[in-house]
Amino acid sequence: MFESTLERDLAYILPNLPTVVGVRDQVGPVEYVDEDGVVHNHTFDFVADHEDGTSTAIAVKPARRVGPSGLEKTLELISDQQSGFADRFVVRTGDHITRDRAANARLLHRALRGRNEADIAEILAVTNSMRGAAAITAILANSRNFGRGFMAVLCLIADGVLEHVSKGPISISSLVRVRRRAATNR
Repeated sequence: MFESTLERDLAYILPNLPTVVGVRDQVGPVEYVDEDGVVHNHTFDFVADHEDGTSTAIAVKPARRVGPSGLEKTLELISDQQSGFADRFVVRTGDHITRDRAANARLLHRALRGRNEADIAEILAVTNSMRGAAAITAILANSRNFGRGFMAVLCLIADGVLEHVSKGPISISSLVRVRRRAATNR
């Protein structure tokens, strides 16, 4: 269950970030005291755990509601008072959770659900000789597996082996390259 489309979309995006190894949702309540000495509780929409052992507590809110809600001040107070809860406290809005990023994350999620290791191995063999960026169609043309190969490319993007370097949604005409610093969510 998600309270908003932004939360749903971020739930797809977070696991596909190369440094994220775990995501927890609706974490809390976390207690904090405001400037008037009043005790409050806040529940974070997500906490993302990173491969370096750090974590990021994330509050999701439409951009137009961040200022009036006092959310930034709330996160500052929690950060000061509950330093062991997370290493970073951030607000994510539609400026961060774009439609393209969400669509790409849903596409990667779907590819991972149908993961085929043989297809991935075949595409990986083609990408091992890549220098710079290449269109996904060029990668697929150099494999014997054009149809399922697209899903294999998506799995390699999700695994952090390849990175999508074109703007907009991932498509067969998108450019990808071998990730400079291989990071994996697996």
